Amino acid sequence: MKVSSFQKLKLSSSDLDAYLTKINIFENKKFIFPHEETSEDSQITKDIIKNSVIVLGVTFLSVDTEIIIEDNIFILDGHHRFKFIVENKIDEIFEVVLIDLHSVTIESHNCELNIDIDSFIKKIKSDYSFNDKNRSGHFIKINQKEYWSEDFSNIYELYKYKKELMSNRIISPIANSEESKNIIVNFSPISSKDLSNSRVFPYKSTWITPRFDS
Repeated sequence: MKVSSFQKLKLSSSDLDAYLTKINIFENKKFIFPHEETSEDSQITKDIIKNSVIVLGVTFLSVDTEIIIEDNIFILDGHHRFKFIVENKIDEIFEVVLIDLHSVTIESHNCELNIDIDSFIKKIKSDYSFNDKNRSGHFIKINQKEYWSEDFSNIYELYKYKKELMSNRIISPIANSEESKNIIVNFSPISSKDLSNSRVFPYKSTWITPRFDS
């Protein structure tokens, strides 16, 4: 994909490049992929889309008088807005941020624990042999203490388990920027190499910075 009109954004990190531009999202939908599922109770409207930007993680091939990027683009923020545009076939131009997919910080989206901590630790040990001794495989972090398991063959399986815990109301997502008095649970972080155009992670899997939603 080529972009000829753009504005470089000034970020706090000088090592991270991001550009504001406008593209026809519906026209380019075959190149744009979600990395997370969406929820069913979205309140997206056309006004919301018009007054916010969708953040796209891209691989820059060159930046000069025009930007050339790989035709393999991942939504970092704006999954529900993208879905609304595609489902409603809105064939219009929208503002987007293009940012280097491989340089953003991808963290596990925080969750609050809804049951007592001893019961939760007992459950994850029973389900997938999590322990705090053998630091190999994938981990669940509970108030900064890591419990590791070798029972998952990949990061997708770990996050499938996270989805199960969320569906059963054992944990509930909370913004990483939000203070909480409850116990915080998160998981092994996802990296850019884990993003795929054929697989998506559960809703509220990642917390990606920098953020452009304020």
